[in-house]
Amino acid sequence: MILRESSVWLIFGFMLAGLVHAFVPRDLMLKHLGGRGLGSVVKASLLGIPMPLCSCSVIPVASGLRRGGASKGASAAFAISTPQTGEESIPLTWGLFGPVYAFTRPVVAVLTALTAGVLINLTGRDDDEDGSVKETSHEAKGSCCSHTTEPTSGDCCSSGSTKGDVSLNVLAPVTKPRFGQRIGTALGHGFGTMLKDLALWLTIGIVLAAIIGALVPTGWIEEHAGTGIVPKLAMLVVGIPLYICATSSTPLAYSLVVAGLSPGAALVLLLAGPATNTATMSWLIKDLGIRSLVIYLVTIALFALGAGVAFDALLAQSIVLADHGAHAHEHGAGAWGVVKDVSAVGMIVLLAWALGMKMNGWLVARGVAPQKSAGGSCCSTKGSSKSTASSSCGCSH
Repeated sequence: MILRESSVWLIFGFMLAGLVHAFVPRDLMLKHLGGRGLGSVVKASLLGIPMPLCSCSVIPVASGLRRGGASKGASAAFAISTPQTGEESIPLTWGLFGPVYAFTRPVVAVLTALTAGVLINLTGRDDDEDGSVKETSHEAKGSCCSHTTEPTSGDCCSSGSTKGDVSLNVLAPVTKPRFGQRIGTALGHGFGTMLKDLALWLTIGIVLAAIIGALVPTGWIEEHAGTGIVPKLAMLVVGIPLYICATSSTPLAYSLVVAGLSPGAALVLLLAGPATNTATMSWLIKDLGIRSLVIYLVTIALFALGAGVAFDALLAQSIVLADHGAHAHEHGAGAWGVVKDVSAVGMIVLLAWALGMKMNGWLVARGVAPQKSAGGSCCSTKGSSKSTASSSCGCSH
């Protein structure tokens, strides 16, 4: 049922993400994100929303912005607003919760990012004395995505080709592609790069949502945990260290709401989870410092809790949950029901393909499976010397 209700919106979201990737000039966007001052923070907060980056792939881009001259506040604002919302998560939220809930997420994300960015700029130094900004080459030691060639499925950058796309290729002269080429790029990014990025976590989210929906009776959480501040604090504690992306957490939140969790408490999870995880916190300490990390986490926590409390108090009645249980069967007939069925089958095929590609990449990276030589790939695997790899394309391992 979760897959059936989600698939139409997921497919639409992945297509939208691909179109943004292909048609929005990211070099111009990143140019405006550079610099210091309030303007750069505002732009970073707003322009982070259409960027097709998830919770981990946003880190190298935000780091690249910082190295390129963006202020600490702008880099942090971009790292908050980008993973909290996305082209694929907003339509999915609309389909499962209704339009008011769907638009609440990006609005709160922008306000959170703007506040955190301004506070970080006001309370901390933003110069090179603390060593946080260093003009290092993209081939710096420790960089997973140091090469500029197209990564292979087994490459460490295979799940985040967007990283190199956004942070590195901005400097290269690009000929304007034709409309047909842009459409091909959109399809390849939306149902290739993005889908492979999110396939594992999306599958986990759907499976967890299904388990909760099957085992936890409707209203059980509300009956045993209540609807006050305690469930919201619990969602905050769970969401901050956990790696969950905006898309995969949405069906999970839906099942929790069906089981009795208040919409506001679910909103806390949807806001705090994607923007905070151990990888993000490690980057914050390294590039922005401990003070910025504290401001980052406290701002996200306060805005997530505040938004959850406000939503339950003012907008809880606006929730329009997708049909579930017996109601799903009653309203499943007709043309829209056929569209849902076809989309669900298509989503299963797409997820199976993406997971297969991820598994193949994992096997190639460990030398278990042979690496294909086609497609312009040049990164060496088992059997090739390091000198050959480094001289042929500069791949780092």
